[in-house]
Amino acid sequence: MNSQKVPRTGHVPTTCPVLTMSVKSITSHSQFISIMMEEGKTTIVDFESERCPHCKAIAPTFDELASKFSSDKIEFYVINAEKLDDVSFEVGGITSYPTFIAFKNGNKMEESTFGAARERLQKFVEKYCLP
Repeated sequence: MNSQKVPRTGHVPTTCPVLTMSVKSITSHSQFISIMMEEGKTTIVDFESERCPHCKAIAPTFDELASKFSSDKIEFYVINAEKLDDVSFEVGGITSYPTFIAFKNGNKMEESTFGAARERLQKFVEKYCLP
């Protein structure tokens, strides 16, 4: 697996994503498939676009939640949905940014699009991270 872990500065990842230690970048379709094949994990994925102001606004909140909830059972990822359109298509077609999808054992559990609404993202994440 080729996940990158570096501090995020609140901007949308480009060719060299800048992320927190808890949010990892998915940079290929094969990497996405490998992550989805992992058993016993909940994975929350942020599908972003470089041109999306809401993506830039909500990125620090996603990073904060990932720092709080990441564990050996819960992982957080970000995907540039326009660059990895094959992944976007595979999950049902991403048409709005940011789109957050929760997966459990590789199965899509829920998809949410709510712009830069911090409270809604927090509730979404907590739904899959709290016992």
